[in-house]
Amino acid sequence: MGCQTNEHVQKTVLICEDEPIVAMDLEMMVGDMGYRVIGPCASRSEARTMIIKERPDVAILDVQLRDGEVFPLAKRLQECGTSLVFQSGHSRAEEIETRFPGAIFCEKPVWGHQLEEALRHFLDGEQEPDLAE
Repeated sequence: MGCQTNEHVQKTVLICEDEPIVAMDLEMMVGDMGYRVIGPCASRSEARTMIIKERPDVAILDVQLRDGEVFPLAKRLQECGTSLVFQSGHSRAEEIETRFPGAIFCEKPVWGHQLEEALRHFLDGEQEPDLAE
């Protein structure tokens, strides 16, 4: 899979989440912020299909998807220049930050303002997010 640049002016966010209600909430929140959503994808394979056509600016990644951990997909996205926001109730921030320097980790349940700050940090160049509840 090649690394294609995003030719659209509107910033794009890939959502990888296998819980349907959480995925819908994320999709609405990201859309309401003015970004275009790619997905949501419930599996790594589904996400790989989506990103063949277009590289997202940021990816919101649940660590555990239907077909396993998201880490192989995350590595590929990071290699292509996509910023990463992980969300999980099972992983630890230290593990994510060690494996993916520069990524942001949000522990589930994630508050809307936490993801909003993380996205604005990457997409709008705002200051480092304060992810405290």
